[in-house]
Amino acid sequence: MRWKTALTAALMVSLVVNAGCTDSDSAKQPSKIKADPQVAEPMPNLEPVSAPLSDYGKYVPLKRQSETVTLGSHQTYNLSPFFTGQTVVIAPDYLYQQSIYYTHVKQTSDTTINSYIYRYSQGSNDNQVLHTVNRTIGMMTGVSHYLFWVEYNQTKSGQKWAIRLMDLKTEKINTLDQGISRYDTAIPYLDASSKRVSWMTHEATPTRTKTILKSFDVAEDAIIIHQQYMLKEGEKRNGQYPFDFRRSDAGLILHTSTFKNGHKTPTLETFDGAFSRRMNGLIDFEHNKKYVAIGEEGSALFMPKKGQQPGYQFKPSDNRLTVDAFRFLSADRVIFRESMTRLWYADLARGTVVPLTEMADTTSKPIYVNGKLAYGVSDDEQIEFHVIDLKK
Repeated sequence: MRWKTALTAALMVSLVVNAGCTDSDSAKQPSKIKADPQVAEPMPNLEPVSAPLSDYGKYVPLKRQSETVTLGSHQTYNLSPFFTGQTVVIAPDYLYQQSIYYTHVKQTSDTTINSYIYRYSQGSNDNQVLHTVNRTIGMMTGVSHYLFWVEYNQTKSGQKWAIRLMDLKTEKINTLDQGISRYDTAIPYLDASSKRVSWMTHEATPTRTKTILKSFDVAEDAIIIHQQYMLKEGEKRNGQYPFDFRRSDAGLILHTSTFKNGHKTPTLETFDGAFSRRMNGLIDFEHNKKYVAIGEEGSALFMPKKGQQPGYQFKPSDNRLTVDAFRFLSADRVIFRESMTRLWYADLARGTVVPLTEMADTTSKPIYVNGKLAYGVSDDEQIEFHVIDLKK
């Protein structure tokens, strides 16, 4: 990848270029930085959000069918032989060509953690370590022929983190962003669309927290600054604090708390204004051009962005169970997970829901990449990766 000169010095982000698969840092180089022309300026005159609650009517229960559904060509890969005698928690993080990329975090002592990035070749059953680092890899995703991950470690001043990327064609590693999460702010979470990977950073002091929403555009080779938010701490908080987001090809959706004189208003809203609703207590959420899906304890809701259509509800087998990991396959088709034991497939055009998998000890969050759905299933003895080609 070719890194270019920054367009705006005030928004400069440093790059640390690593020549190989090691954890050492070398010379820093600037990356090209762009401001999102639509939403780059800080939001003025912050007020408690009073977004209109669209009248969706009563949510219609999805019609449940008992037999599992087959969506395409299904391949199963047994990774148990590679981890004999070990207790591991692994799952597919990205698919590229005929390989599955995933991470494994291993605590080697009370104070030492090693994280590994693996490439499992579907054709040859080869399991290769691409990268090792003595920090925790919190999550990994991919766009095109690039892997992106967040690695971090605890320091006296907070969680020191870095966002790395690997070019899968050359296996060279660069640092995209880095920082320290202080005062209980979270390390960045990565979310990917077909062209971009996005994340939020929190710059916290005792008196204020500045949050910046960023994306890296693979085709433009540039970091895009979408929005900046400021929360002023004190006896009564004032400002905005976004604490979660999702970025898909449908755009950005953000879960934000707005404070005025200490009064908090939590809101889930899209950047394009198609959906805005007061909402708290979310476990997970996602959206496409037609629907917003939210998961709560004991329920999932599929809310249309336009009020002409009915909204749907899914109730798990127990009200204490959670629903999460929504993956839209098309405008009306979505995969999601009940607890950590089963995946479901909903057809919102028909108002039906069907189990995609049988009950299992642990079923991972699925990923959906280039027409393929992948997930992991594990129990006391077996570790399996499943890949469904929806094109076949």
